[in-house]
Amino acid sequence: MSHRAMYTTLFSLIVILASAQVWLSHLRIETAKQAQLLHMNITAQQEKIQTLGLEYASLTRPNRLRKLSHQLGMQPPRPMQVLRP
Repeated sequence: MSHRAMYTTLFSLIVILASAQVWLSHLRIETAKQAQLLHMNITAQQEKIQTLGLEYASLTRPNRLRKLSHQLGMQPPRPMQVLRP
């Protein structure tokens, strides 16, 4: 193999490896962006879950339910109205 062919082959390999390195760097950056977006989405969903849990706890407070039932004219069930399994 002549020196010129060897240098051409070596140069071609360097170009291929450099291109692969650039492509891998691009993939790494895109993957990091996606991971960050997913993490932000998870955090937002966890905050929503916590907010909904607090809202549910507030809406189902016994005192609130008693007050609402009184406003609606509801009465506690009589013994004959309760079914036992």
